[in-house]
Amino acid sequence: MIFQSFHFVVFFLLLLWAGYLLRHRHQWRNLLLLFASYYFYMSWDWRFAALLMLATLSNFYAGRFICRASQLRVRRFALFATVIVNLAVLATFKYLDFFIVSLAQFMSVLGIQADLPLMDLLLPIGISFFTFQSLSYSIDCYRGKITECKSFNNFALFVSFFPTLLSGPITRASMLLPQISDSRKQYQEPAEQGLVLVCRGLIKKIIFADQLALHLVNPAFDNPSAYSSGFLLLAVYAYSLQIYMDLSAYTDIARGLAQLLGFRLPENFNQPYKADSVSNFWQRWHMSMSGFFRDYLYFSLGGSQYGYVYLNLMITFVLIGLWHGAGWNFILYGFLHGSVVCIERYFRNRRKLLGLPPLAEHGFGYLCRIFLVFQFVALSRILFRAEDLSAAWLYLTAVSQNLNMPSTTISLWPLVILAVAVQLHYVKPALSIKAINWCAKKPLWLQSGAFAALLGILYSLVTGTPAFVYFQF
Repeated sequence: MIFQSFHFVVFFLLLLWAGYLLRHRHQWRNLLLLFASYYFYMSWDWRFAALLMLATLSNFYAGRFICRASQLRVRRFALFATVIVNLAVLATFKYLDFFIVSLAQFMSVLGIQADLPLMDLLLPIGISFFTFQSLSYSIDCYRGKITECKSFNNFALFVSFFPTLLSGPITRASMLLPQISDSRKQYQEPAEQGLVLVCRGLIKKIIFADQLALHLVNPAFDNPSAYSSGFLLLAVYAYSLQIYMDLSAYTDIARGLAQLLGFRLPENFNQPYKADSVSNFWQRWHMSMSGFFRDYLYFSLGGSQYGYVYLNLMITFVLIGLWHGAGWNFILYGFLHGSVVCIERYFRNRRKLLGLPPLAEHGFGYLCRIFLVFQFVALSRILFRAEDLSAAWLYLTAVSQNLNMPSTTISLWPLVILAVAVQLHYVKPALSIKAINWCAKKPLWLQSGAFAALLGILYSLVTGTPAFVYFQF
């Protein structure tokens, strides 16, 4: 049940109506949301619900043991056990076949021929997201940042809350659990702003992300040898805009749906292609995910305070790459980004030692850094988009060998979409907020009519119901 499907529209409208009837019965309303979240997830495959429940049970009871235990070793054991259980499940479904194939290849290099059978397990959608979200509760309990959640139903809703379930944002227990547990702490922003966020997300997904994929990205990556070098490079840049529009669209819709239900979710993007360093890019891109790796992995390894900081950074970024997918292309993607972040850190430290000021955040030099960072991010995403290292190498080879091929004819529509997508990305956030507030203040009848008209236009442009890019992760 994808957000832009008719099935979901009916599902959500019924949920809103039922939630309104239960607005004065807080626990019953939470129970309704819990059942609705499980129905939403089981609409993809009912078997996935068992893994969702396993993540819920393991972290709920681990949090209970951690918060109630007086001995440090008991608390450590409870945390260790739930981390092992959750990561073992994630590794089994997402990485087991990759490990088997890699082992067979390694044995082949040693001259040992091994016919190792693959498991061919179906990857549960959203497993990377709900595993991390549930684990954040146990870890924060151990660190003393939150107290025990005493209601299993409330905790189960925190783990399975359907707007965030499939692609985030990864919401910390300290932010969402208080809103679930106490109706007085639920966000009180006007519901109209949530509706505007949903509309913005649908526009990003249907008009920008899906159209860029259909006309530029998918043709280039499906058969790179058939296109000119110029078209292949244009498709690389288009993919950077596509994946941004796609994931930020999901975030907008998730935040909007949550706000219509009375909950606040965190921001997930801050104009990432305005970053003037790769380090700054990861502070702006998919902030809930990068923040999770920073707080729960990098700092746990010692961060910049203990151990070898560059090794800690490399481990963190390689695992960020591996989190995105089971393949050497993702590992190399993380390695490249980690390497550049380490180089940037080294030169920042050198500037401090020499008493030089930080690099200016204005002027021609600043614009050059933004340009160069975008080139690195966009080109490294060939590894991200390609199926494996061989496909990535084939794409790069086509870029270098197709220089003399006649230019590929491109229709005006995708070029206009790409140009507008670039413009929208660099619009000042204050202007976007003003636009949202302006729309939210219009009369209800006008909002309803505009929303209905917009849906009609958007659904006329839909070609099937393409899933969001991050569903595969």
